[in-house]
Amino acid sequence: MGLAAAPAMAQDASGQAAAPEPENAIVVTGIRASLSAAADIKRSAQGVVDAISAEDMGKFPDTNLAESLQRITGVSIDRSNGEGSTVTVRGFGPEFNLVLLNGRQMPTSSLGDGASAPATRSFDFANLASEGVAGVEVYKSGRATLPTGGIGSTINIKTPRPLDRPGLHGSLAIKGMIDTSRNEGSPITPEISGILSDTFADGKVGVLVTGVWQKRKASVNQANVGWRDGYLGSENNWGSLPQQGDPRYANIVNRPGPNDVYQVPQNASYDITDIDRERINGQLVLQLRPTDTLTATFDYTYSQNTVRARTNSVGIWFNFNDVSSQWTDGPVAGPVFYAEHFGANEGKDLSYSAALTENRSINRSIGGNLKWEGIDRLTLELDAHHSTADPSPTIPMAPAFRWARRCSALPTRRSISPTTCR
Repeated sequence: MGLAAAPAMAQDASGQAAAPEPENAIVVTGIRASLSAAADIKRSAQGVVDAISAEDMGKFPDTNLAESLQRITGVSIDRSNGEGSTVTVRGFGPEFNLVLLNGRQMPTSSLGDGASAPATRSFDFANLASEGVAGVEVYKSGRATLPTGGIGSTINIKTPRPLDRPGLHGSLAIKGMIDTSRNEGSPITPEISGILSDTFADGKVGVLVTGVWQKRKASVNQANVGWRDGYLGSENNWGSLPQQGDPRYANIVNRPGPNDVYQVPQNASYDITDIDRERINGQLVLQLRPTDTLTATFDYTYSQNTVRARTNSVGIWFNFNDVSSQWTDGPVAGPVFYAEHFGANEGKDLSYSAALTENRSINRSIGGNLKWEGIDRLTLELDAHHSTADPSPTIPMAPAFRWARRCSALPTRRSISPTTCR
């Protein structure tokens, strides 16, 4: 907060006080200016609108757009590989929200695991870096000026324009992200972003360039259990729990009753996945304003998001011989624990597998806009653009490469020693 005092002005002969002219202007910037701009958008908008504005050029609240949107009431996000990916608004899932870039609909698609065809129309906010965003508007009610198609909401991503900030402006940021989930290697990953804007010809011509490069590393470790179909407590089949009279019955605590339903594990595995992601964003904007009422804008936006995942797994199948277990009460019983002791000469199946998945999503958008602000609040606007979304695998041999080996094992009670593999 700042205060400025204006000099006192004496009255003239007619008794009229001369209007004081302040010598200095107080300019509010940073977080307060961002909150004020968001409040002004909400106040002057028609319908229900929420907005987030950048504190300054290249300074958005979060490094991920989805994580910034979750600050808004009624917005929740889904995460992928540790980062915000898609948004849910007012209970409507990602497929029911329309995403716009500067008022233009953005196509989107993703390969998911790298081996499946695109099967969703939801926009992946992980493709765009927040450093090149000036603000985000979330329209929770319909407006005549907005494209149709968003049942939950319409989200408009606004990028900076050079004529909005006359003069020479620039920002360069170098950051480091620490992710302790990484199994090996340095947990620190780099991020470089820059933005440069300038105006010429007395503010009638403006050029803006932005560029962002980010690298992320993360790991996901999982323990998985596969289940057989359900059994009735009175059944005596392969895989079911031993009945009374069987010596193994003594190893069961609180066995499900004859009319209870239960499931037993069929296999178990450990999966270790190391994820590398590289994101590249860039934008070029050219603006012309020959008159105070006519503005022409030409822009090109490019985003590339590459995800590489390497998975290693080891698993084993149960043989349902010498098992021990404890169960919850019925009528639908669940195991408190389930263990099997392998005999010295009992063969078992032990499997190893490895998978390498890599895919790349590329978005391109080129457009032009001509806006004329006439008299008596008359505004005419002509906008044209061409946008594409191109997801594709980057591994030459296949969308996903997988190697697997299955081994016959000679187990003991404490360890499993594979002897032959095929």
